[in-house]
Amino acid sequence: MSKAPAKAIGIFHVFFCLVLVLSAVACAPKQSFKIDSDPTLRTLLQKVPDYPQTSFIVMSDPHIYDPALGTTGEAFDSYLLNDRKLLREGPEIVETAIKAQINLKPGVVLVSGDLTKDGEKTSHELFAKYLKQLKDAGKRVYVIPGNHDINNPHALRYEGNNTSRVPSVTPAEFEQIYADFGFSEAIHRDPNSLSYIAEMQPGIWLFALDSCIYQENMKLGTPVTDGKFSPETLQWIEEMLGKAASAGKAVIVMMHHGVMEHYNGQEKNYGEYVVDDYEDVGRLFAAYNARLVFTGHYHAQDITYKKFPNEKFLYDIETGSLVTNPLPYRIVNIGADQQMTVRSEFVTSIPSYPQNLPQHAAKYLREGISSIATRTIMEYGVDEAEAAKLADQVTDAFVAHYAGDEKLAAGKEPIQQWGLSLPGWFVMQFRKDLVYGLWQDLPPADNNVIIDLKTGNWK
Repeated sequence: MSKAPAKAIGIFHVFFCLVLVLSAVACAPKQSFKIDSDPTLRTLLQKVPDYPQTSFIVMSDPHIYDPALGTTGEAFDSYLLNDRKLLREGPEIVETAIKAQINLKPGVVLVSGDLTKDGEKTSHELFAKYLKQLKDAGKRVYVIPGNHDINNPHALRYEGNNTSRVPSVTPAEFEQIYADFGFSEAIHRDPNSLSYIAEMQPGIWLFALDSCIYQENMKLGTPVTDGKFSPETLQWIEEMLGKAASAGKAVIVMMHHGVMEHYNGQEKNYGEYVVDDYEDVGRLFAAYNARLVFTGHYHAQDITYKKFPNEKFLYDIETGSLVTNPLPYRIVNIGADQQMTVRSEFVTSIPSYPQNLPQHAAKYLREGISSIATRTIMEYGVDEAEAAKLADQVTDAFVAHYAGDEKLAAGKEPIQQWGLSLPGWFVMQFRKDLVYGLWQDLPPADNNVIIDLKTGNWK
């Protein structure tokens, strides 16, 4: 059998298996929570606490990499071929963002995971030094781990053509390094994860939740991208949400993985970027009036929301990677009138790129995604020229989604399928829902938006 038909059959096999898996997921029982059977608790939660007036900064996925571990040579260049982050420029980008944030009014900074490239201990120590600059300037900083940060077997030194293992960190070491950035002021701790609760200001409890699965990383030889809360942690979360409600505290959640889909079909195509059982987790948050969840992980500027019965609602505010175009962070203000303003800021200049950093970052992202997409498509028997053409269309969708507020030009189709070879047609049929989903921006606006925290409406 020729290579192309074999690949085509392989695609159908994968598709068939995927349908079976999705069917099994659809039939899986929903999580059961205390609120589902406790009418007294439901009565308590009818009273929705206002958010005290506040402002804070959110950044995510800085993926800082200690340059002392090597940034030149064939091995490091090979790594970058399968990456889309500005790792070489990362320390400069982080330092520039930190200096800008020091001069901003908000007194709180949230960092929603993937603090390092691959969990290298020296990279964690470097990032903690940058965070100390914020703390020394009077900011309160709160961090959680991402899927790259703990027990990572990909923590490596790069020397010429070779790599060698360097120490990563255990959960205990992560907590120790970042003790001054959330853990030491926790008012409640989950015994089964690195999740904690801090009163980020009077009247607001921050639920800093560890959604990562790192226990088996070393055994597997690779970090697990997916996220999940264990039954014990979910029980702890609900118990703490109940405590917050009883105390009349407003709740803000920070976690690495998304708590809802950020485009139609995300669970099907990239399910590892939303937490397992996300629909039930989101339902739990909304039921307890935790209306705001700040996430990262997917490297996209995207905000989405869901309305539930009884006027409940939930916003998942995902912040893109600080070292991936467009190099964003967010500033959030909540007024006494319960109007929340979310504004996006971007790093536009660093010492090594004083004038054209946005152009460099955009070009790097496009070339990185295009290269990965081309090689992936070619694995299915598509020739290089056609694979590159198809990859351009995939790249357009991802680049737009990363930037947020994606809008397809009038009259332009997300995918041009005419004139394709049989393998090319099969590939695009298999993945076209991904491309269409990325272009169909879910409301509300992604970069700058005003949200009414009483009604859930936005403008």
